[in-house]
Amino acid sequence: MKKFLISFGGFLILLGTGGIINHISMAMKAVKEEQEMYGGSIHLMVIQMTGSTIGPYISCIIGGGIIIAIAFFLSEYQKRSELTSELIQVLSQQRSSHHVPNKSETSTLQEISNEIDATVSSSKSKIKSQIDISANQDNERYYWKG
Repeated sequence: MKKFLISFGGFLILLGTGGIINHISMAMKAVKEEQEMYGGSIHLMVIQMTGSTIGPYISCIIGGGIIIAIAFFLSEYQKRSELTSELIQVLSQQRSSHHVPNKSETSTLQEISNEIDATVSSSKSKIKSQIDISANQDNERYYWKG
């Protein structure tokens, strides 16, 4: 695919440059014939004959350049994606080989999480009891005074 894009872009560039050269040479021949017949400035006649019809050739050159740039971008992107996939494979292998949890580690983690749950539930009950006691003493509603 990339070789096709590069060759097609090169073909468009060659087509555009060849067209421009051919067009200018034909314009020069026509200008020489007209100058012999009518006379006048050769530079003005060349500008009039070549300026308006070179557009398609220039667009071929620009399009070929863009296609070649896309082909090079695709090749670099493919290299990048290959390197990224290799990096992901190496990192996943390192993580799986380095960290294998032991039974003692899992049991200590469960004990720690149980202790945290117990402290959180006891602190919640203390806060609720303090709110109930203060509500009974003041006999007013609580509003948040942000």
